[in-house]
Amino acid sequence: SKIKSRIFFKRDKRFLSSNHYLYYGSGVCKRNENKKYIEFEKNKWIKKSDIKNIDHHEKNYIKIFKFFLNTKYLWGGKTCDGIDCSALIQIYFYYNRIFFPRDTKDQIRFCKRKRNKNRLKGDIVFWKGHVGICLNKSRFIHAYGPKKKVIIMPTGQTIKLIDKTANLKVKKVSNISNI
Repeated sequence: SKIKSRIFFKRDKRFLSSNHYLYYGSGVCKRNENKKYIEFEKNKWIKKSDIKNIDHHEKNYIKIFKFFLNTKYLWGGKTCDGIDCSALIQIYFYYNRIFFPRDTKDQIRFCKRKRNKNRLKGDIVFWKGHVGICLNKSRFIHAYGPKKKVIIMPTGQTIKLIDKTANLKVKKVSNISNI
């Protein structure tokens, strides 16, 4: 799977690329297929290599989050054209067909609090109005408004920076494996 996949149309026996895309996590129903392509709507085709079966689960959340690295920050966005912090976290669960709320305030209520204070791989860190995830104990990925993109930053530095610049303390930490 890819962050976005080009849509093709068929003319005679040739497949021609369009300027349209399907975004990561989109669901499609197969209408027709040939050796390389699947038709999902009338004369809208996508490469077979760009899609996964509905029963596919991607356990490697780091891979999914890194797909969005350098994607521009867009409040309310949830695609590779622009994404906000809560959508970045939600997309992993959505892709794996696991319910997870859209907004940070609802995600905070939904998640169980982690007891261990050390930041570890898979820890989702919540502030009022912001969220991100630890890729490991020292690296943190989030859609960060002030940098206007999805970015990886040092975990401790990020927590201190958000406290200093936005006057926000961490509200909750939960681990992705507990959801």
